[in-house]
Amino acid sequence: MVGLQAVAAALVAGWFATGRASAPDAGLLQLDLLSLSERVPGLDAVDGRPTMVVLTCERLARSGRALDAAYGLVVSTDPALAAQVALPLATAECQAGYVLLDATGTVRYRTYDPGWQDHSFEQEVLLEHLTHD
Repeated sequence: MVGLQAVAAALVAGWFATGRASAPDAGLLQLDLLSLSERVPGLDAVDGRPTMVVLTCERLARSGRALDAAYGLVVSTDPALAAQVALPLATAECQAGYVLLDATGTVRYRTYDPGWQDHSFEQEVLLEHLTHD
């Protein structure tokens, strides 16, 4: 069993060592299991604050959701932007997702999250971390 775990760990480590993006279209450089560090044209931090950019379809775009005032929130239905951040299903199939930007506008995290409106605590923990980077 330990041998199998070691092989699995080596394969995963080798995959991350290649520097390839986690997305099949090589959209963004994955630094490790969670972190990204890349600028994406069309994505900017709101007023120099860590920002969450939600990518979704028109039907789900109006959420009435707010974050703590320390963070920016942008909702986009632009399929080209969703493709740039390797979340194409967010706008095409209403499988919402989001990216988190640090204060400089660098993409640091992305995920699909259809229930993003209900996960403010987790999102604000991640955004808080970005204020200290």
